[in-house]
Amino acid sequence: MANRTIDAIIASFNNLLAEMDFQKISVEMIIQDAGVSRSTFYRHFQDKYEVMNANFKNLFDYYVAPERSSNYQELYSQLFAHVQNNIKMFRRALASTGFNCFNNFVYEYSYESALNITRMNRGGKGFTPVEALQVGVFCSGICTVFHRLTEPSDQLNADDAAGALFEMMPESLKNYWWADNLDL
Repeated sequence: MANRTIDAIIASFNNLLAEMDFQKISVEMIIQDAGVSRSTFYRHFQDKYEVMNANFKNLFDYYVAPERSSNYQELYSQLFAHVQNNIKMFRRALASTGFNCFNNFVYEYSYESALNITRMNRGGKGFTPVEALQVGVFCSGICTVFHRLTEPSDQLNADDAAGALFEMMPESLKNYWWADNLDL
């Protein structure tokens, strides 16, 4: 039941974001569209930012799954194609501001995902200090690509963006992926 409720809230948020700017969306609008009570909403989410970020987490986790991607370049090629197919929604999400904004979440979740993949491949050990800096720049690059892909005048495409971003990935981490896809 909880998953259906969460899915309904996220779907409602997506419906609203497809029609209006993020700033204009209220929790009241989300709960009305989802058909849930205020207490049900707050049982699952703190605010509309958390709904937006859960939405991205679900999307990222869908594409990062080993059956869909076998490396970072494939992951970002698929994710960026999704962005290009939903430009209005992503443009509106990227316009959010504040600590909990979409841009910050994309950076943090991408960094944590790369760290988890690295730890799994290194028996629990994370990044070296230099790799931590490099991955930070790489994750900032992900955010930059999101912004570029949503600019109407930009000619960047998903595959070119993913290839360029992959080249920025630290060489020592490029071949790491989930355990069942490793050739170690």
